[in-house]
This record gives sequence, C-alpha cells and structure tokens, in this order.
Amino acid sequence: MKTERVFTNLRCNQACTYCTFRRAEDDLRAIQPSALRASIDAAVAKGATEIVLTGGEPLLRGDLPVLVEHVVRSGAEAVLATNATLAEDALATRLRVAGLARAVVNFAGTDASLDAVTRDPGGVERTRRGIAAFVRSGVVVEVEAAVVRSTLASLERVPPEALRRGAPAPGLTRPPPAPDPAQILPWDEACAAVARVEREARRLGLPVHFAPDSGLPPCAFPPGSRLEHLYGSLARAEGEGARREGFRHVAECASCLVRAGCAGVAESTLARSANLAIHPVTEERARRRLTLVSSMNDQVRREVASRSAGAFPETIVRVNFHCNQSCTFCFVSTHLPAPPDAMIRAAIEDAARRGTRVVLSGGEPTLNPRLEQWVRLAKSLSKLPVQLQTNAVRLEDAALVRRLEDAGLDEAFVSLHGSTAPVSDRVTESPGTFERTLRGLDRLAETSIQVTVNFVLCGPNHHEAPDFVELVAARWPSALVNFSFVAPSSDLVPRTTDLIPRYTDVLPSLTRAVDRANASGLRVVGLESMCGLPLCLVPASVKHLALAEIPEGLDGGEFVKGDECGACALASRCYGLRRGYAAMYGDGELRRQETPSTTRGQG
Repeated sequence: MKTERVFTNLRCNQACTYCTFRRAEDDLRAIQPSALRASIDAAVAKGATEIVLTGGEPLLRGDLPVLVEHVVRSGAEAVLATNATLAEDALATRLRVAGLARAVVNFAGTDASLDAVTRDPGGVERTRRGIAAFVRSGVVVEVEAAVVRSTLASLERVPPEALRRGAPAPGLTRPPPAPDPAQILPWDEACAAVARVEREARRLGLPVHFAPDSGLPPCAFPPGSRLEHLYGSLARAEGEGARREGFRHVAECASCLVRAGCAGVAESTLARSANLAIHPVTEERARRRLTLVSSMNDQVRREVASRSAGAFPETIVRVNFHCNQSCTFCFVSTHLPAPPDAMIRAAIEDAARRGTRVVLSGGEPTLNPRLEQWVRLAKSLSKLPVQLQTNAVRLEDAALVRRLEDAGLDEAFVSLHGSTAPVSDRVTESPGTFERTLRGLDRLAETSIQVTVNFVLCGPNHHEAPDFVELVAARWPSALVNFSFVAPSSDLVPRTTDLIPRYTDVLPSLTRAVDRANASGLRVVGLESMCGLPLCLVPASVKHLALAEIPEGLDGGEFVKGDECGACALASRCYGLRRGYAAMYGDGELRRQETPSTTRGQG
C-alpha cells in the first residue's frame, strides 16, 4: 500500500508544542476544493492507494465528507489524521457514510496534563469524546502518540487508554524538529520510551506501529531488541528502493539488509547528533520482519490461511498476526496487520466448503475482538470440530471461555512451553504469562472443550518435558499432550544450536516424558506430524500415531529425505528432515525402518 498525505488546511484548534505544520492562517488558494481534488487525483495517478487527509485540523473544514467521497471515488482508501476534538456523532457518521476507512487520532496522554502540550484547555476530554463518536459511527480508530519530551511521562498510559476507548492499535511517531528544540528526544531516550510502550502494549495484547519516516529507523535500536514488528509500514518489495525527502543513507547503511526498502536517517537527526549509535540490520530474522515480497495486503492474503492434509485435513485461519507473547521460535509474521474481516470470513467459508477442519489461530487469536463470531461462523458451516490455537493467557477470563464454548468451540490447542515459570517465560519472552496460561487451562478444564496442551521441544526447555507431563497429569488429567519439535521452518526462526538442538540430544528427555504419560494414562500425540520428528526417531513407547499417506507436494519442498530414507517402510508416511535442520546437522541421525511395525497403536 502506497500512502500519500494531502493537507486540507494548516489552521488548527490546538497548538501542540512539537507541531511544525500548524499555521495561524491558510493560503486560501491552496485549500480550495478544486485544488485539493487535484492533489488527490495527482497522488492516485502516482500510484497512491491510501490518501491521508491531514492538517492542521481537517475537521475545521465543512466540506470534509465531500473530500472523503472524492478519495473513495478515485479508488483510494480515505484516512483522516485528526485530534478528534470536533468529532461529534453526526459528523462522524457523515464521514463514515462518505467512505472514511479510519481515523488516526493524535492522543499522546490520558489526563488534563496533556492540555499543556496541546495548549488547548479541555482538549483531552474533547478528544476522548471524539474517539467515542468515531467508534460509535463504525469508523476504525487508531491513536497516535508523539514521542517528545513533554509526552514522555504519559506515553506508557496510552495503550491501556486506547484499549478502553475502543481504539486498539496505538501508533508512535518521533516528529521532526519542533519550534522548541528541547522537545526532541535523543535517539537513546526515544528508543527507550518506544520499548517501554511496546512492552505495555504487548502485555495488553495490542499491536503497536512506529512511523518509519519520523526520524527513528529500525537501526536506532540495538541488535536483539526484536522490535522490527513496529515497522510494518517500512516493508516493501525487495529492490524497489525508498526515497524520501529529508532522509539519506549513511555509511553504516551499506551493510544493512533492508537498505533497499529504507529511506535512511533524517537529515534533521544527523544535523543534531554527530555520533549516532547506528546498528545496521544484519540478522536474517530481522530482515524478514522488515521486508515483504510484495505489498502488505498481498502478504496478509498469502498468510491468512494455510492447509494441511493427512489423517485430519485442516485449514489454519489466522484471525490476527500480533501476539501477547514473543516466542523465539515463532514462525508467524507477527509484524503484519490483522486481516480484514471479509478476508477472514472468506477463509473460513472456503475451509468449510473444502471439507477441512477449521482451526482458528494467530498470532494470538483471543486478541481478536470478533473471535466468538468466527467460532460461531465456523461451527455453522462445518460439521467437523472447530479448534482454537492459543496460549490461553486471556482465557484466564472465565466469562470469555464460556462465551467461546457457547459459540460452539470444540477444541483448544494450548501452548505451554515449560513446567516452571522461569523456563516458560524465557521461551515466550513474556514474564508473568506462565501463571496466566495455567489459569487459562484451569478455566478450559471446567468446560466441555477438548484440551490439547502443546509443548515445543527446544534447547531451553526439553529437559523439563517429563515434569511438564507430570504437571498436565496432576492439573488437567483429561487433556491430550502434544509434543512438537522446534523447527527452522522459516527465516524468522534463528538457526542457532542453543535454540534448535539435535534430535538425539532431546530423545532421552522425550522418552522419559512419554513413559510418564503412559504411566499416568495421558495420550501423547503430534510426534508424527510436520512439527514432530522423523518417524524413525519417535520413541518406541509412543502408543498413538496417526500415520497417513502424505500427498506429494504437501510439504511445499520444505522437507528432505536422507540416505536411509530410500528403502524405509515408512517413507510415504514420514516427512523426513526440514531443510533447515539438515543444513545444521545433516542426516546422520536417521535410521531405516525395515518393516511398518512402528505403526503400533495407529489412530
């Protein structure tokens, strides 16, 4: 999506300390309706698919709905940048009817102290009322907070306030030099503030984005910060290049993997600071999160649904991509925006039409406010069980669990990657969520929903697999236990030996875990799946394997077979080795199966 801004006027009813656009008077010729229509047409002719009507304050214009209609008729999406103080119900409804897609509201604080920043007594309360009017009218609202000196103390309160106001997508921007230079934060202070807001937003399950053209590029954050998802709007086709007035590449950009899609560093920032700490993006995982093979919409469309075949064909529908955990081995593009409702509906309808089971996933699907609606839709269209893949953090809310059960949810596939908080929280990189997942599982156990507890075996946690089984047996004895193996399934997953151990290093812990499951009467599943192990390495004590012929091409070329696989009796039912694993360790661990005797206890 290519975005262009059209300034409808430069007068504003606020006077923010950091604003560089506001003017006391407008050039009346420049803001004539005919001139603005021409600007919109020119932007669309250059390829813009999104037009942001901005100012000043656009709501000062009486003909704003007409301009919105013109944007829509031109074939672009209309977005409004506003402080929302003038957005009463009637006007908000007129804008929605005209075709306004969303309103981006300047909201950098949560109490009257912000009035000193906007220099508009009572402005904060009027902005709150304006946001409510937009939400009631059906306009999607995003809030945007400026990261400057005067907003620093209130920034962390923006995510919870946005959530309360029905605007669950806070954005952050670091403005260009303000009339008061003291307002502009140095890189390190701005980075620290952004990181704090991101942590608070993730705790609440909110996606956050950071404007890439606001003077703080991804290289401002130290390596390992894992904040690339903030820059979803930076992503563009590789090699397309990016030019933006007032920005330039510096020497450090030469080694950066995302140079082609980044405009570089703001000239104003370079003028203020001679010794910037620039960290070029050199990690493949970070590059993947900052680069798309085409447009953002195309990427979402490709990843919203994926199909698998086998004993139980299913379609995984990702109702959103963001998550309230940050597992190191996650292969989901958590930086992507949520799919449009129409796309989710179409994916569910297509899955039901094909006769596959519908699995609602994410990111973390419980963060989608319409999850119950999607469960109900899937249940109404499919005769097969409807499953939810979740970390169950939000399912500690018993009322939410009951609503999902009432909507028809049949199964919950819950990720729990440790038997203790230190290990689980290390894997998920989300301290405090281990106990919340336990409570979520407790609430699920009180319902008729069939629960499967999933444990991804990886370097930091595989030693806890036996104790994990003991935990499940003691606390949720009717649950199934699913073991997966961490997989270098995409370049989002770091290919390090610390994260991805050898199969043979994990097998002793896994075998003990399976033996304890058998002794406790728990059923272990999943080891024969794409996310499991080569069948020749599955412990002999596993009683239940759903072995089905694997259709040719199902793996998308991601798996390879070793020298021992050619004459193996299970060759047509085993995926083999992921290419990433084979590149790390080779195929020397594989063992040929002479007879299909290992199909014990199928089903």
